[in-house]
Amino acid sequence: MNVSMSERNVERIQRKVGSGRYSSVDDVLESALGLLDERDQALERELAEMRESVRRGTEQADAGQVVPASEVFEELRRRNAAISERST
Repeated sequence: MNVSMSERNVERIQRKVGSGRYSSVDDVLESALGLLDERDQALERELAEMRESVRRGTEQADAGQVVPASEVFEELRRRNAAISERST
């Protein structure tokens, strides 16, 4: 496989290998790709959780289990006031 990359990335990889923490360019790339895989998996989990929250919220709304906006905003005002009082 041929890979082209910017001079900046070549220098970054060379610094990593030169630091002694990585024995080769392949080790640097393996580590970087592993971190990307972890991040992608975390994002997928987060997205799945958001989808589930939306699904549950939609089901609750369809079942009439909703809170009027005025009550929500009043609760937010109370919380904000309590936080403001604690910080003064």
